[in-house]
Parts: sequence; C-alpha cells; structure tokens
Amino acid sequence: MTNNIETLFKIITQSNKIVFLTGAGASTPSGLTDFESIYSKKFRGFNPEDIMTKGFIEQNPSIFLEFIKQNFSYNAQPNICHKIISEIENNWNKDVCIITQNIDGLHQKAGSKKVYEIHGNIKNWYCTDCKDKKSIDQILKSNSLNCNDKNCNGLYRPNIILYGETFNSMTLKLSNIQLNASDTLIVIGTRINTMFTYQAIKNFKGKFVFLNKKPLNESLPRKADLEIYDDVKNIFSQLSEVYNEKNLDY
Repeated sequence: MTNNIETLFKIITQSNKIVFLTGAGASTPSGLTDFESIYSKKFRGFNPEDIMTKGFIEQNPSIFLEFIKQNFSYNAQPNICHKIISEIENNWNKDVCIITQNIDGLHQKAGSKKVYEIHGNIKNWYCTDCKDKKSIDQILKSNSLNCNDKNCNGLYRPNIILYGETFNSMTLKLSNIQLNASDTLIVIGTRINTMFTYQAIKNFKGKFVFLNKKPLNESLPRKADLEIYDDVKNIFSQLSEVYNEKNLDY
C-alpha cells in the first residue's frame, strides 16, 4: 500500500493538469448514502426510480419531498477526499478540474473551484414554470414544492438529472474539453455504470489512476497506470502524510 501511495504522489506531482472524476465512493465517508442503497427498497409503496421522475413530482409532490428529506443529507461536510483534492489545487498549485457524478456539492464546499456536476446539484431548486430559484434549505423550511408566486402554478424541483432526462449538453462538452486537455485522470469511487464515465476512461490518452474501495466485477475500460483498492479515507490520509513528509513547496 505504501508503495502505491508513493506512486500516486509521484503521478500527481509530475502532472500538469489533472481531472478527478468522482463517484459515490468519494462522498460516502461524509455519511451520505449511495444511490444503490437508496434504490434498493420501496418508499411508501413506490419504486425510487419512479419517484425520481418529473412526472412523479407533478403527481405526488408531497411524497417526492418526503423521499428527498429522508434519503438525501443536505448538511453533510466534506471528508478528507474532498479536502485533499482541494489542497492539490490550492496548495500543491496543480491545475485541477473535478467532474463528479455526485449531487451533494461537497467539492465546492471543500474549496474546489472548477467543478462540473454531470448529474446536477440537489441543493439548487427551481420552479418548473417561472424558473424562480430556491435553495434546498428554503424548500425544506416551507415544506412545500408549490411556487411562492401567486400567479404561478408551477412546482419546485431539484436541479438534478431525473430518470428519463438527458445530461446537460454544455456540462458534457466542458467536461470533455477538460479531459482532452489533461495529462492525468484520477477516477474515485465509482462502478463506472454510466456511458459518460465509461467513455471518458476508455478514450483518455494520458495517465489513468483508479481508486476504489474494492475491485469491480468487470474489467476497466482501459488499463490503469495505477489501481488502489481501499477506503478513500485511508488513501487520501496516507497521501496527505506523504506530502507532509516530503515537505515540498509547490
């Protein structure tokens, strides 16, 4: 493990531009439940996949809001994975971009500046009709999805990709621009179960690092220059220790 962390440190310090592509495994140490667990059981008799649709919001807004309140933590704090990635950008002086599958906003909360959220951000909500914007705190305080504007009959919804919806084309375009311009791709905590993530790894021309709690059942889209299988907390804690031991001034 120590040799792997040393290798990871070397790859990062020798890189000019790095893309971190993060999945649920990067946020679960913050106490967040991964989607696989959330979607493994019914809620009020409904399948979660059916609840997380635009149509369900329109038909059952109160149940949708209850589902959100019970399954998505909005007060979670960044863990060491988010913090060290932010440090690599801000203290190690590396050109860093984050492409995340997560909707929790924890990378920004940790201080990362260039973050592309391909599934959106659950903390941001908007009215489907008048486009009025609210935070999740305001939604939870009002305990209703009905628009505040008395002249509007719309409902508030989270600014995330719901089932049956397509990715934001501009977010994907900007993400691909970053991938094409980078010399290192570090993928963290994902089962690579979306086409975007699969293609991003498969087509990447530079160094590819895969960090995950355990190996996948299927092979990676391309051969990795480095694979580390451990809890991301352990990986980034040790990476931080190596950085401090080297006492490098970037």
